[in-house]
Amino acid sequence: MIEDATFEGFRLSYGRGRSSSVILPHAMIADTKDSLIGCLAAKLLNTPGGWSKAKERMRQHLEHLSCNHGYVGAWLDCRDYQLTRVGQSFQYDVPLGKRGILSRFAGKRVRLVCTYNGQFRTWVRVGPAWHGCE
Repeated sequence: MIEDATFEGFRLSYGRGRSSSVILPHAMIADTKDSLIGCLAAKLLNTPGGWSKAKERMRQHLEHLSCNHGYVGAWLDCRDYQLTRVGQSFQYDVPLGKRGILSRFAGKRVRLVCTYNGQFRTWVRVGPAWHGCE
């Protein structure tokens, strides 16, 4: 049986012990392309080929745009948030009482988008998931 990559990542992170920062796969909401940041993230993730100057410019633009729209950034463990590729994103309804970087968004829907990845940690921008044009 072939397991889903997200489920496999969750299984591995759950094996490390209970962590309040882990987002369960069933709580991840597929990101939409109805906003500038969602559209740019999807374009960056789905552009074929290897890393190029054009992709790097798109990544820098995504980083700059998300920063200007009030997104906060942090180095996060990729095992907790399942974001391993630049441009990968999802939306999440942050429960009340959530700790860590998501605590300031308690009770709101946020978008998490990876804008840089390292070997063990990824740079993730977190901000409000507005609908329509941003």
